[in-house]
Amino acid sequence: MKKRILSLLLCAALVLPGATPALAASLEEVPQREKAAVLRELEIMVGDETGALHLERTVTRAEFTKLLIAASPYRDAVGQSANTSPYPDVSFRDWYAPYVRAAVDAALVKGDEQGWFHPQDTITLQEGATMAVRLLGYQDSDFSTPWPAGQLALYHSLDLDQGVAAQNATDPLTRQDCLHLFYDLLCASNKSGQSYVNLLGHSLNADGQVDVPALFRVEQEGPIPLTGDWESLLPFDPAQALIYRDGERAELGDLRAYDLLYWAEDQAILFALSDSQDTMGQLTASVEGPVVAEGNWQSQLPFPVSQATSVTRNGLRATAGDIASMDVVYWSEYTKALYVYGKTVWGTVEAVTPSLAAPTAVVVAGVTYPLETFQAQYAFSDLGQFRKGDAVRLLLGRTGGVAAVRSLGETETLRQVGVVSALGSRTYTDGSDDPYAAHVATITAADGQQYTYPYAWKDADDLPLGSLVEVVLTGGKAQLTRLGRRSITGAVSQDAAQLGGVPLSPEAEILDTYGDTVAKTIPPARLAGVTLNADMVRYYDTDAAGAVTTLILDNVTGDLHRYGVLTDLEVVNTSLIVQSVLTFDLGGVQQVFPVSGRTFPAQEGPACLMLDGQEVKNARGLTRLRDVTLEDQAAVADGVAYPLADNVAYYIYNRTDDLYTLASRSQVLAERYTLSAWYDTKPAQGGRVRVILAEKA
Repeated sequence: MKKRILSLLLCAALVLPGATPALAASLEEVPQREKAAVLRELEIMVGDETGALHLERTVTRAEFTKLLIAASPYRDAVGQSANTSPYPDVSFRDWYAPYVRAAVDAALVKGDEQGWFHPQDTITLQEGATMAVRLLGYQDSDFSTPWPAGQLALYHSLDLDQGVAAQNATDPLTRQDCLHLFYDLLCASNKSGQSYVNLLGHSLNADGQVDVPALFRVEQEGPIPLTGDWESLLPFDPAQALIYRDGERAELGDLRAYDLLYWAEDQAILFALSDSQDTMGQLTASVEGPVVAEGNWQSQLPFPVSQATSVTRNGLRATAGDIASMDVVYWSEYTKALYVYGKTVWGTVEAVTPSLAAPTAVVVAGVTYPLETFQAQYAFSDLGQFRKGDAVRLLLGRTGGVAAVRSLGETETLRQVGVVSALGSRTYTDGSDDPYAAHVATITAADGQQYTYPYAWKDADDLPLGSLVEVVLTGGKAQLTRLGRRSITGAVSQDAAQLGGVPLSPEAEILDTYGDTVAKTIPPARLAGVTLNADMVRYYDTDAAGAVTTLILDNVTGDLHRYGVLTDLEVVNTSLIVQSVLTFDLGGVQQVFPVSGRTFPAQEGPACLMLDGQEVKNARGLTRLRDVTLEDQAAVADGVAYPLADNVAYYIYNRTDDLYTLASRSQVLAERYTLSAWYDTKPAQGGRVRVILAEKA
């Protein structure tokens, strides 16, 4: 027996009185402009050649049938003209004939009792509603009442009437009525209970509305961050846009700084994501490139270099004129920003891993570099040109991996300066994969990276640990030569742009060293306000313009040492040797350091531990500042600000029990503690506050 739908709907309305109004309310919230954007995107109602929808016009039966098929799963079946006339008054030559034929085949439309379709008649509400519920899978046989009572009851029950102005069965439908009807149809469930829009491959959001961000995901362009002059980077006025933030409908005023912005240009829709680590990853992924600055490289950018809104080179603000030959250039098409990297590594290819068939990394000068781009992977594969033993120049990219590789000429000479941080031996293989042994020296270069080079056995005595060396690479072969001291003196300006009246390059490579094996790079800003004397500078270099580009320092900043609290110092004197045992709290962990044959000028309390590798070279106390306050990154005592170290250690001190407890800045500021600050040397000598002690007032 056929299912009778009308009585079932009436029962549902009695049992679930709140279900239908809730859905209706959600559809009423959808702006007409959003509905129009959805129907345009789904190519249901696209408008004329200018995009105008002419919503005031009435709709013929032929036009409605085209809308019906465009909103149906049968839309792809309409490709060719009908070769037969589906009705006496619908010729196969008519533009609408293929749509009528498809609708007839799908049992969506019927003619009158005489078999005529009347394509040019204005469609009425009862006719449109009937076709709509047929599209949802309901047949005329599902209704027990005479047409159109059952169809209209179902039309209203399914909320297909939301926004539709036509009320009476014989009222004509306008294009505006059709816009609302077909949007409501997308949000309705079919006879099987499935959301109709799912049949078209799309989805609804939690409110039962078409998920606009998901619908337009493929069309989205961007992203750009909401910062600076972001409005000018959009292809439309954001004040006139449909806006969604984190998937929810929003207004322009709901956007926040550093939101990530995507857009659909044709529909003027703006999609914003609130700032987070995930959005940062998306923004990073939107950067394109790279291209190497050589030849006609600028033609590969999507915009002229002269139109770049910003240029960043090696992390610093720059101009297009600062881009040098062989720099690696990335770009953001939408922000018109350039990101440039000028880091080069050179040496002999020692290995390609894991295989030539699928290389992911290359070893040069003892360092393994990941291959960042397909071009670099290809170059080192068995399909490319580079092999083990080749002299190469690696051009490093944004992630520190190899973005591109170039050959080193037989006569091309490159130079590097650093300190010897390790000596040893290593087994290499030659071009025939035969092994051979070589003495090697590991050099910590001024850029902070460690490189390992083989050197002649006869030169072993000339390369002690900690010594300054120059590495000259010619034709892939490295020559290591010991350097003498070359000092420069003077005060570094507060903007770190001058050293004793000599320009200090903003990209200067500065290496601070201690002992034989400890070295660390520092940025030029770390030396701001520091006066360097001859004992503090081991070596320097300048470029052709006279600007200092390389500095190798001798324990200037103190950042190479460890700081904490010396909790116990025991000295044992015997007739044979002096034994010192130092117990330090370093980062909340108690560590014991026994030292034979030496004593140190340290007392219990905040102190500095100076290690060279595993060897304790020195331990000394810090200087105290009493009754300090913390302001930003400084400790203020008697009106004088002392800068805090980046890794300043905070301790709460219980004087009664002589107990130090590691704490955080927020903890020492949360209660009424008296604070003291402990620094290594004065700021003008490179010093910083290393320890903050908090005691009960």
